[in-house]
Amino acid sequence: MDKNRQAVRINDSFTRGLEQKWLPRMAKALPERVSPDHMTLIGIFAAFVVAAGYLMTSFSPWWLMLSNFGLVLHWYGDSLDGTLARVRKCERERYGYFVDHVCDIGTVVLIAISMGISPLMQMEIALFVAVGYSMMNVYVHIVAYTRQKFLLSHGKIGPTEFRIILILINLVIILWNPVIFRYNDEFYRVLDAAGIAIAAMLFGTFIYRSISGARQLNDLDTGKTG
Repeated sequence: MDKNRQAVRINDSFTRGLEQKWLPRMAKALPERVSPDHMTLIGIFAAFVVAAGYLMTSFSPWWLMLSNFGLVLHWYGDSLDGTLARVRKCERERYGYFVDHVCDIGTVVLIAISMGISPLMQMEIALFVAVGYSMMNVYVHIVAYTRQKFLLSHGKIGPTEFRIILILINLVIILWNPVIFRYNDEFYRVLDAAGIAIAAMLFGTFIYRSISGARQLNDLDTGKTG
């Protein structure tokens, strides 16, 4: 294993083509006074906007429109901080890597907790989603270290697709949020069902990829493959 070789970014998501085309153009259009750090701060602010929207659903489900706005704003800041640095050739690889992923996991935990506090989702399910995401995040970093491959998506689903799915779920909940099932005198609604499905997908993907990845590394280390 070459520890000094930089990991290759791998992205096979559905929106990859559009983002590769438009993000550099959007970055070039930004004023010179706007820095990559400013875009990171926009992403952090957007995470609190998303969380605020979920918390305010105690008063009306239409506050989910604020969460949806926050998700779009988060895509804008999170996608453009690294792109802007690459376009302007002012990358700080270690700093950028560190800050990006600290903010990423912080965002997931913040939004998950806000969902769990809201009347839309059981806290246990929200935390299961956060744990599943964190496990996949750890897997990505392990693969980057052991295989020099930085996986930006899994099965055509990346962060952008995840945001789109969440936006669509929020729109459904505004207009239609019946009780899906009841268990132990608790009522589970649309976001609960979606959370269970997403958590199961994350845990399943982690287990499958971990086992297959271990086998591949064993073959490489024992010389069974080139």
